[in-house]
Amino acid sequence: MTAAVQHKRPCWSTGKDLVASFEYRTGLSGDRMTILAAVWHKELGNLAGHWELAGFKRGTLYVRPRSAAAAQELQLRAVSIVRSLNKYFSRAWIKAIKVASR
Repeated sequence: MTAAVQHKRPCWSTGKDLVASFEYRTGLSGDRMTILAAVWHKELGNLAGHWELAGFKRGTLYVRPRSAAAAQELQLRAVSIVRSLNKYFSRAWIKAIKVASR
């Protein structure tokens, strides 16, 4: 008789293990999001008041504009914003910026 191999679900013993597992699965670290929030206002200046960070998924940063004009401005500046934000990280992880719907 052979013993059946059972696959156990991971059991985290500490918060550090849980965070490490999340970072491994998503490819994101909490540090990146903290840095992004700080750099957002530094790089965009007054325009940051017209755009609100809404989320991040699979390389795309979702931004909620305050008006239609702000949405259009975001679309026009998206490439340069991505470039300016990625320079603060060792690896370029933001691939695109899209307007988040309300």
